[in-house]
Amino acid sequence: MKRRGFTLIELLTVIGMIVLLIGILLPALSRGRQMAKRTICASNMRGLMQAVFLYANDNHDRIVSAGLAHGGSGNEHAAWINLLKEHYGGEELIARCPADESEHWEVPVNSPSSGLGDPDNPDNSASAPPILRRTSFGTNYYTVARIGKAGPYNQLRLIQRPGTTVHMVELVEVGSFAASDHVHPETWWSNPLKLASEEMELDRHLGKANYSFFDGHAGTHGFEETYLIDRERSTLRNIVWNHNYYNPSIGH
Repeated sequence: MKRRGFTLIELLTVIGMIVLLIGILLPALSRGRQMAKRTICASNMRGLMQAVFLYANDNHDRIVSAGLAHGGSGNEHAAWINLLKEHYGGEELIARCPADESEHWEVPVNSPSSGLGDPDNPDNSASAPPILRRTSFGTNYYTVARIGKAGPYNQLRLIQRPGTTVHMVELVEVGSFAASDHVHPETWWSNPLKLASEEMELDRHLGKANYSFFDGHAGTHGFEETYLIDRERSTLRNIVWNHNYYNPSIGH
């Protein structure tokens, strides 16, 4: 008996069904990969917080300082990523988010191609030491020593609301803050969303980002879940907050 093969219509139907299934599955697989990266990132941030606590325990309760200036070299010794490495015998820190695709891990922030050199003195910019990205994460400037000098909240005992006070955020991937180690939430009040987005990633993980807190946990939030001004009740002289998880004197 002669075997009957597939007709063209049947083949096209099967191919169409396969294409349809692929179209349905690919977004789900992509979302799954993104969620896995988000989870790993949060785990890395929790690990860094444990290192911060151990450092404070050995240094009179002090929180690690900020040292990598945005757009410049700053004070290398004061940078928290260097302090923690030195404190733990040069042990490598997991300080990169798996979703961080910044070119500045390899391309210096101050390279001519970045557009962040000195426009009035391009020769000097070209000869300056290369400034590379060291970490995906930046510390909250309220809670660190100020480029090697004592800040107002740089001891753990001064953080009265640890569960709602942010210590680390995810740094922006481009611009001068890409090679920094901290952000400046004390300057965001005039235009929070715009100014914060110039310093930190707000939507790296499915429209949100990871934040670590002084009770040791790391969570995924939209920016306005952490910083939101009540515009109706605020004035230039008196800002009323719905949320400000950066200023330890507010911390809600």
